[in-house]
Amino acid sequence: MFLLVVAAVLLAAAGIAFTPAGLFGGLPPTTTTVAKLAYLLCFATSWGATVWAVFIGGIIMFLNLPRHMMGSLRGKVFPACFALTAACTAASAAAFAWLHRPWRAASPAERRQLVVLVAAAGLDLANLLVFTPRTLEIVRERQKVEKGLGIGRVGSFDGMRSNARAAETCAALAALNGRFWTAHALSALDTAASAAGLAAHSSYLAGKLAL
Repeated sequence: MFLLVVAAVLLAAAGIAFTPAGLFGGLPPTTTTVAKLAYLLCFATSWGATVWAVFIGGIIMFLNLPRHMMGSLRGKVFPACFALTAACTAASAAAFAWLHRPWRAASPAERRQLVVLVAAAGLDLANLLVFTPRTLEIVRERQKVEKGLGIGRVGSFDGMRSNARAAETCAALAALNGRFWTAHALSALDTAASAAGLAAHSSYLAGKLAL
């Protein structure tokens, strides 16, 4: 997925670089134009992936898939999503920094926005390397215990109720539940903080538009 996005960005940039001059009002595209394109495409990709894969897709999976199938699918989707968003947000931050050089002349608002983008990329990287692997490891351990107890093959709500009943008599499952909710809460807070940063930058961009 990440390679496809990179290829799309490079193809778009190359297309602009070799576009007839008339498309740009008689002027050839500049390095600044290409940097702006990369900045916008990378930011839009990161923001869109966060909203769709994590929030909308996560809710759809929760409401429509059996618990174990949902856990397995999230184990494939979320690492790919966080890798994509971390890379795209970092690239967007780099392009934003380049476009506003020299930084001594940058406004306080522009400096804050760079901090926001760098922080969002760092949060996604932390989710990719720390919180998500830890959560998925616990999910796999819990699935093994649930399979041994004959639960986990129904929908999420029924599965949660079955899990809660089984945990009353299974100490191993109860311990895994506690570890899961701790890891899941940290990952969710990380994701929410990153999304808040991207939303704040969206607001900054909206204020710059002249329609």
